[in-house]
Amino acid sequence: MIRLLIILLVSFIFPYDSYISFYGSGEKISKLNPSNISLGWSKLFDSNTHHRIGSLSNLYESDMVRLSMASDFNFNSVNENLYFSQKFNYFSFLFPIKKNKHSLGLSLSPFYRINSNIVEREFSFVEGNEDNPPYAYKTEYDFSGGPSIVSAMLSSLAFNKNYFKISWGLQLNYIFGSLYSYIKHSTYNINYDQDGNINPSNEDIEDYTTISNYNGYGFEMQVSIKAKKNEFVGSFNMVDNININYSFYDDIIPEALELGISPDEETTYKFSSPFEFNVGYAYQFNQNNRFILEYYNYKPYDSNSDFNLFNNSDVNKNRFSIGYYKTLFSNKVSISSGLYIIDTYNDFLTSNKKGMTVGLGIYSIDNLSMDFCLEFGQNNVEINESLSEKYINLYIGLTTSDIWFK
Repeated sequence: MIRLLIILLVSFIFPYDSYISFYGSGEKISKLNPSNISLGWSKLFDSNTHHRIGSLSNLYESDMVRLSMASDFNFNSVNENLYFSQKFNYFSFLFPIKKNKHSLGLSLSPFYRINSNIVEREFSFVEGNEDNPPYAYKTEYDFSGGPSIVSAMLSSLAFNKNYFKISWGLQLNYIFGSLYSYIKHSTYNINYDQDGNINPSNEDIEDYTTISNYNGYGFEMQVSIKAKKNEFVGSFNMVDNININYSFYDDIIPEALELGISPDEETTYKFSSPFEFNVGYAYQFNQNNRFILEYYNYKPYDSNSDFNLFNNSDVNKNRFSIGYYKTLFSNKVSISSGLYIIDTYNDFLTSNKKGMTVGLGIYSIDNLSMDFCLEFGQNNVEINESLSEKYINLYIGLTTSDIWFK
């Protein structure tokens, strides 16, 4: 039944990052700068050599105080149904503690998000018996919000001698926020016209509203090793158990919650956050040219599926990326490109996402950098039948800086 429901609903969904994401608590949001995305969605390397904002272990390399933010515009087609969305991804504030030695930072971004209105296209039917007549039903779902994440970052140079460097970065995360879900369940009497066609009538509506409040802590660790023209970077991300306070309101619409109505049922869940592992390699041809390779692995949390969207579990992910960038005009401009393949799967679906990214960085204005990335791709999903999602995304990042400390 769940699989059939997913197929029926796909053309009506409006999630945050992908138009095909019914699992978990919504889509996990990436807070990468366009200069990272332009290298095939690299998390460990970026093409912005002007401000050093894309790699946790290398934030220390700038003596500037930096304010950075990014937004994107998404154009999607799912089985010939067209959608558009725009979102603000993150902002961060970075400042040096000691010139080219240590750096601190703060950032705020979404963690999981889904903003969707989902309506079943077809009626479902329940056969009657001697005691109960047959009836038809249809359901509408509204989802909004999700947890956010605020992070404190520390980056430091640990060793530097004879063209050999070791640096590290540590990020401490605090997770907070709420996911609101509204379900409108309509049942109908079944009548037949003169031609024997079904004509549902006498709609009876039941309203359900739930709120999932999140809180939790965690950390990410990243290490970089540079030896002349070579750089190796590894990172892992783990979060301790996240608490979810789940409140259920029977026969209540979301607007009525402003009246301070108490929930009919409250439950507390705990789950372990996804484990993420990254490893990458970069080769510096010369001062202006760089090539990168990266592998990313994502293992979802173990959780009680009751609070997940449609009771579906999150997916495993594997991403392979390659990228290249070149700086021009004395580092005033950078051009970059990347390719990626992302395989995802769980117990009932598999998908294969392939895409290409093209980036442009403009650093001609003192203490200001603008990064742009254009992404083209296709996502093929197998859930009993094939679904095809094609997308074009535009990412825009802005970073401004100044020297506050000397």
